[in-house]
Amino acid sequence: MPTEPIRFPKRAEATVLLGFAGLAGFVITLLLLYPGQYPFDSAYQWWQARTGEYANITPVAMPALWSVLLAASASPASLLVLNLLLFWTGLVLAIERLPWSPAARIAALLACGLVPTTLVQLAHLLTDSHLAAVLVLACGLFLQSGPHRRWPLALAAALLVHAGCIRHNAVLATLPLAVALVAQLGVRHRTLRAGATLAIVLASLLAAALLDRWLTVERRQVWPTIALWDLAAISVSTGDLLLPDYSHGPGLSVAELVETRAFDPTSVTNLFAPSRSGMRSGLESPYPPELRADLRTRWFSAIAAHPRAWIAHRLRTFWLLVGPHHGSTQGIAFYVNRHAYRDNPALPEPLAPRMQQAFYGFAARLVPGWAFSALPWLLLHAISFALAWRHRASAPGAIATAIAASALLYTAGYLVLAPSAELRYLTWPLASAPLALALGMASHRAPCAVRDRPAEAMRHPDAA
Repeated sequence: MPTEPIRFPKRAEATVLLGFAGLAGFVITLLLLYPGQYPFDSAYQWWQARTGEYANITPVAMPALWSVLLAASASPASLLVLNLLLFWTGLVLAIERLPWSPAARIAALLACGLVPTTLVQLAHLLTDSHLAAVLVLACGLFLQSGPHRRWPLALAAALLVHAGCIRHNAVLATLPLAVALVAQLGVRHRTLRAGATLAIVLASLLAAALLDRWLTVERRQVWPTIALWDLAAISVSTGDLLLPDYSHGPGLSVAELVETRAFDPTSVTNLFAPSRSGMRSGLESPYPPELRADLRTRWFSAIAAHPRAWIAHRLRTFWLLVGPHHGSTQGIAFYVNRHAYRDNPALPEPLAPRMQQAFYGFAARLVPGWAFSALPWLLLHAISFALAWRHRASAPGAIATAIAASALLYTAGYLVLAPSAELRYLTWPLASAPLALALGMASHRAPCAVRDRPAEAMRHPDAA
């Protein structure tokens, strides 16, 4: 007996198609990137996740999560799979709310998710890629919320708390998103709104501190390496060696810093490798408290005495970070590296080696151009902010302005404390720029206030 085919409402049908497009994007990126790239920091964090010997050079939240994934699946690529799943789920949830036709939404989804500049950064098993994936999912959940559907906001808030634990500077990225989330809850009183935003930020800082206290076995401080790098930069600029005697071997001079390229504006790590006299970073063998106090005093005093030299150093490194990434003096655009560390097992083989090789070859050819410069993507954020600001009472406008502010504030933080010019530090601004632009454009067609009308009332051309 013939049966009538099940007929979905147009809106539901379009959502299913978008979901399949997101699944296809996830599979494509998994084939392109698996098992991921493992530079030294990734290999070290994988070793921490395997052994439980956590160090606080970076927050322990991601290695601790990685250890849970390893318990469920022995493959270190489980973190890559999770990151890609979070990323594509967040994109689908966000794009699904745009008041566009089904074809336009699918095109926007693939345009946001298949950008080579983003994909090579997501391939890194590093805190940068995990932070970006978590924040994209939080943004998607934000757009799925409404006055009568608050649970997506609760999940988004939990993700923001987790995101704040991933990197020491992550609060710069989560703060604007927390402001938007609290506004979406309908908190109108400014004091209550500020208090709720602060509560999210403090919850993140508290969670990071508790994880550090419970899990960290080896405690190290990173700031001395930044201080020594700044002192070396000021020394080269002024011609006077300002590095303290206890930080280097006998005979070190400004000329040696220049000749051996021990001072390199693209990376702090070179300071501790090529010089003839040698430098002590304070990581492997931490400085005692009295020397740390002396180093801190010397650092601040040198900046106060030579502000132009310090500002020039910081501006140069920042430009190398956001500008083109080609050549040995331009910083690292992305890693193609699977580092072996101590007793880490062999890594899984790529799922599609020829496909992966072709993709990385294509990405390498793009590196000399502006595609692998952060500056165009930061300009997209500025444009998105401008497009969405007048329509920030709508859901797309609210989250577009929050994403743009988050990306720009997060990037600005590196102006002061960037340890190198590696593009991977800006994975979140890179990954979120196309999404922010799409939401900024969509905000003009979604004029309803997010707190006055439910999310379901947003105009959709394919609504039943």
